[in-house]
Amino acid sequence: MRNIVIKLTDEEYRKIEEDARSQGFVLLSDYIKFRLLTNSSPQRSPGEGQNVQELINPLTVELLNVKRKLGELAEKVEALESVVTTKPSGALQQERQDIRRDERKEERRVTQQEQRKGAIDYLREQGVIFESKLTNLKNPDAFFEKLESQGAKIFWIAEERIAVDPTFFQNFVNRLAQIHTSDDAEAQKYLSKQEHELFVKLRKSGSIYFDNESKHWKLVTD
Repeated sequence: MRNIVIKLTDEEYRKIEEDARSQGFVLLSDYIKFRLLTNSSPQRSPGEGQNVQELINPLTVELLNVKRKLGELAEKVEALESVVTTKPSGALQQERQDIRRDERKEERRVTQQEQRKGAIDYLREQGVIFESKLTNLKNPDAFFEKLESQGAKIFWIAEERIAVDPTFFQNFVNRLAQIHTSDDAEAQKYLSKQEHELFVKLRKSGSIYFDNESKHWKLVTD
């Protein structure tokens, strides 16, 4: 086999490279050989005696691209299989147990926060607390003493103790001053459910009364 040496400028070399790629040639030498042989051959009709390499090269490029993509895909599948096979089912079960354990911890934390809620905070939410309804209270004396020390109004009646939030109590007193009837059923129309329950308890114990002169309800301490 004989060799031919051709000297080209950088611009000429780049031009030939671009032409070779556009024609589907992988090797530049194949493209130059194709050009030399084609240009030196007699004029023939399109397709007649077409160089076999010219037909094969574009197909080779496509096949190489497909092979490369298949190789990349195979590597990804192999990596996934490795993860699945190397992690035992027990590990996956452990992960699920860890997640459930974290959920239970969060639930206990929220419950403990509710339990740590102060007595005065509970009273603010309720407005009024009746001792007779605190069936699970272990130390009622300490509970009501703590409420009183934090500003709650405590009523001692024959059956029980009643703790009233200061804001709730002030609103209750203002409502009493607006009720100008001694009829209990009529007075109930002016009170909320909690206020009316407190009203009935205090009226029966004599802690409030209807003043005929001022024509409204008053606390005995007034």
